[in-house]
Amino acid sequence: MYIPMIFFTITIERRKVTPEQKWARYQQEQAIAQWEDQKHQIYTQFPEYCIR
Repeated sequence: MYIPMIFFTITIERRKVTPEQKWARYQQEQAIAQWEDQKHQIYTQFPEYCIR
């Protein structure tokens, strides 16, 4: 029995990032970095309460 081969192509388009989206992502990364820094500061002040 003959099984026909089906050829197809997948095209992936790059998502266009607007300057507003770039700025929002930058602000999000900065907020996460600030939150991590605050978490680290709390850990250094009270290490006995942060141990799991």
